[in-house]
Amino acid sequence: MKITRRYTLLAYTLFKKYVGHILPYFKDLKKTLESAYINLPLEEYLAALIMTEIWSMPLGFSIGMIIGMSLGLDWLGLMLLGLVAMIITGAIVLVAFLIIPEYLLRKVKGNIEKFLPYAATHMATIAGTGVPPQTIFQMIGNFKDYGMVSYVCQRIARNIGVFGYDIVSGISEEAKRVPSYKFRDLLWSIVSTIRTGGDLREVLLEKSKGLMDEQRRMEAKYIEFLSMMAEIYATVFVAGTIIVFVMVSIIGAMGGVPLPVKLLLQAFTYAMIPLASISFIIVIDSTKPAGV
Repeated sequence: MKITRRYTLLAYTLFKKYVGHILPYFKDLKKTLESAYINLPLEEYLAALIMTEIWSMPLGFSIGMIIGMSLGLDWLGLMLLGLVAMIITGAIVLVAFLIIPEYLLRKVKGNIEKFLPYAATHMATIAGTGVPPQTIFQMIGNFKDYGMVSYVCQRIARNIGVFGYDIVSGISEEAKRVPSYKFRDLLWSIVSTIRTGGDLREVLLEKSKGLMDEQRRMEAKYIEFLSMMAEIYATVFVAGTIIVFVMVSIIGAMGGVPLPVKLLLQAFTYAMIPLASISFIIVIDSTKPAGV
C-alpha cells in the first residue's frame, strides 16, 4: 500500500495540471472509489492513470516491434504492429483502471453481506448490556473476524472518538459510503432509533433475524442453482464429450472428416474443453450472490 501511495503521489505531483482536463469525464468514479474503500482522492487516481499510460504505451510499442522483428516484418510492418500494440496497451490500462474499483467494490459488498447477519446478532447482544452505541461500534471494530463489517465499525468509532463527530453524524457519514444496502439499512435504522430514543437492542435483534432468514433463503436458492449447473455439467461436459469423441472417431473412420481425426480430437481435448470449462466457472462465479 505504501508503494501504491508513493506511486499515486508522484503521479499527482507530475501531472496534476493535466488531471483537471479529464476530471469531468470521471466524476462517477469518485463514488466508486469511496464505496470500495480505496483511500485515494480521485485526482491522484487519475494522475496515476495518466502516468501509467505514459510509460506503458511506449512499452507496448517496443514489444510490438520486437514481435515484428521476430516475424521478419519490414519497417512499415514493424511500425504498424508497434502502433497497434501501443493502442491495445493503452486501452488495456484504461479499462483496468476503470474495472479495478468496480471489482474491489463488489468484493467489499460481498464481504460485508457475508458477515453482516452474525455481526448484527453480536451488536444486539452488546446493546443488551446497556452500553452506549459508540461502544458497540468500537467493540465490533476491534473484533476482526467480521471482515469489512469490522472495518466500517472501526471507522465509525474513529469518526466519533478521534474526529469528534456526534454519534448520529459519525454513523451517517459511513452509511452514505458503505456499498451494501443491507448494512446501509441497518446503520440508518440505528440512527433512527437513537434519534427517537427507541430500544436499540430490539431493533438490532429484529434486523439480525431478518438478515439471518434472508441469508438462509439466498444460500438455499444458490444451492439449488448449483445442483442444476452440476447436472448440466455432467450432461454436456461428461456425456457430451464422450458422444463427440465417438462420433468424430466413427465419421473419421468412414472418411467423412476433412481434417485428421487425431488433430480434431487434440483440439477438442486441449482447447475447446478447457475454454468451455473456464467459461462455465466464470458463469457460476458471476452469478454467486454477494455474501455467499
